[in-house]
Amino acid sequence: MKVHILFFLFLSFYLTGVAQQQDSGIVIGIVLPERQDDVNANSFCLLETKLKSVTAKNGIFSDSYSSFVMYPKINIIDSALVEGGLRNITVVELEITLFVKQFETNVGFGSCSKTLKGSGKNFSDAMKNAFSKISPNDNTYAYFFSGVKDRIKQYYCDNKEKMIKNANAMAAQQQYEQAFALLMTYPSSMEGSEDIQNTAIEIYKKYQNATCSAKIVQAQGAVAKQDYETAFDILVSIDSESVCHDESLKLIELIGKEIRDEQDREFEFKNKLIDNAMAIESRRIDAIREIGVEYAKSYWQKKMSQVGENGIE
Repeated sequence: MKVHILFFLFLSFYLTGVAQQQDSGIVIGIVLPERQDDVNANSFCLLETKLKSVTAKNGIFSDSYSSFVMYPKINIIDSALVEGGLRNITVVELEITLFVKQFETNVGFGSCSKTLKGSGKNFSDAMKNAFSKISPNDNTYAYFFSGVKDRIKQYYCDNKEKMIKNANAMAAQQQYEQAFALLMTYPSSMEGSEDIQNTAIEIYKKYQNATCSAKIVQAQGAVAKQDYETAFDILVSIDSESVCHDESLKLIELIGKEIRDEQDREFEFKNKLIDNAMAIESRRIDAIREIGVEYAKSYWQKKMSQVGENGIE
């Protein structure tokens, strides 16, 4: 497979917030089936909410831009209109099968099925009622996701060196965004994540050297327009180890002389440019994540439009 084709997309590596609360660090995106004319959007929204609850309960972060995707297939076993009483009731019995695949390779990582029953004043409401009975505490899902997580972890373990090699090859072709998106899929909870992080940071330094000259020009343009806030935001995004760092400091000093309340602003500059190792590393990881997010969003949206046309299989 060519280097520029990503095996993975986006974000389980050093995510903050909800992802860090999951015990596996594994991200599996949820792809809903195509809308049906006789099932309203609220029913599918409930299905998505229920599936996210199931994954969260089982230590998985469900993000829309994951390399691994879970999608349900719904098979209607029976549907009937029950007459009587004050109103007729529609009753459905369906089988919902959950599949987990890696999006790019289409390799399956497991599936499980569950039979559900629901009722309502029409078919759509009956479907929604059936979806409401999906329980995050169901042992069927616990067993299923336990196996899925083990297989995904083994996949990352087996492919860590290949990921690093491919990311470095991407960086050599100045495909920095792709490299970040690739590396950031590696779960932070797994052994080897430090090697992935170190690779990402080294690539980020190259990215900074490749892009900082353009940032200096942008900042100079903002200074010329007396848009000091914009200039400052651009300059503080330049890494302290980049080839443009000294030039960025000179421009910051120039800005400090031009604006009012110089002492207050200088204090703010210094706070944002703390050069201790922890602050530098934190800024780099944040920047890597942001770049990876933007690339993965556009890539995923393009792929999802293809899914809409051709299906996920």
